[in-house]
Amino acid sequence: MSAPRAPIDPALLLQPETMVRDAMSRRAYRIVRLLGQGGFGVAYLADRLSDVKSAAEPCVLKVTLHAPTWHREAYFGHLLRHVPALVAVYGSFAWIPPERRGLPLYCLDSEYVEQGDLGRYLERRPQPWPEARARREIIRLLRAVTRIHASGAVHRDITPSNVFVAADRVLKLGDFGIALHRVGHKDVPADAFAPRFAPRAIQSGAKSWRQADDVHQIGQLYAALLSGIGSRKITAPQVKNLDCSAHTKSVLQRCIGERRKCFTSAAEMLEYMEREKQTPPQPVRVRSLEGKRLVFTGGMSLLRAQARKLARRAGAIVEDRVNHQTDVLVVGDQSPHWKAEKKGQKLLDADREAERGHKIALLTEARFLTLARAKRRAAS
Repeated sequence: MSAPRAPIDPALLLQPETMVRDAMSRRAYRIVRLLGQGGFGVAYLADRLSDVKSAAEPCVLKVTLHAPTWHREAYFGHLLRHVPALVAVYGSFAWIPPERRGLPLYCLDSEYVEQGDLGRYLERRPQPWPEARARREIIRLLRAVTRIHASGAVHRDITPSNVFVAADRVLKLGDFGIALHRVGHKDVPADAFAPRFAPRAIQSGAKSWRQADDVHQIGQLYAALLSGIGSRKITAPQVKNLDCSAHTKSVLQRCIGERRKCFTSAAEMLEYMEREKQTPPQPVRVRSLEGKRLVFTGGMSLLRAQARKLARRAGAIVEDRVNHQTDVLVVGDQSPHWKAEKKGQKLLDADREAERGHKIALLTEARFLTLARAKRRAAS
């Protein structure tokens, strides 16, 4: 939860030293100070007092007047209580302040994470994280979100204000106030989200929030760590300027690019990231262009119209975009519009097809010309 930006509802305002009690567990909480407010309600640093003889333990006590949000946070906190990289939820209860009989406050007892949320952390320390550390933390978060997605739910609010920084810059995801389960095969509606960090499709009026939209937000978090800036989204052209590897830039483009070409889930993104250091697959060999569906990308020494003509004479079917039927991608020189150093959108699309089991042959211009001219010589 971020620091308050609007006046706090007086009904949620608790003064330091106020004692809040859980009537069922008989546990007491002593309010220490206000931490902030957000979609759930108001968050306080509190001392958890198990009994009069036990030492006080710091915790976050979140209070709200909105019962459905409280139920949702408590539910997901219990469902995912053993998942690492999530802020732990210890308990939930309703409490009626003595001076306001009949008006309950819904309370949630959760883990106190020392450094606060990532947005505030990067405001205090606006330095890029080393790529290895950023990658480590994003993988930890992906493993947690994979469990969320496996349960049929989406988070919808994976933003710097809901990711918290623990000791040794370990990240933990919290705040499930707008998380929802999918009902059957029906998508979760896009009726609640943080506009500033929502994917373009959602901002443009998409009616459903997909797992891919959670992944978009994880990609934005990754970029925030690599840039040291958590206050704004990164765009596809800006990815090229980040100080990180070509593989990481490819990951980011697959998160924040066109919705239908992005990772469909946290599991898919996790698999791609963990495959980074594995042995690359054997290249697909092509001995003839006859009958092959072929796409060109990048600059070439001959005009694109001439290249297309040569390909057709060799029996190829020339297409504009990479798809699940593409056989050959002819790769020319790097274009200034390429998105991830040595990879443009068509190469990223080829990677995506390879993940789905459809391997595409990558040819240099020289190899393409050799195959095309070999066909011509054979015909003559």
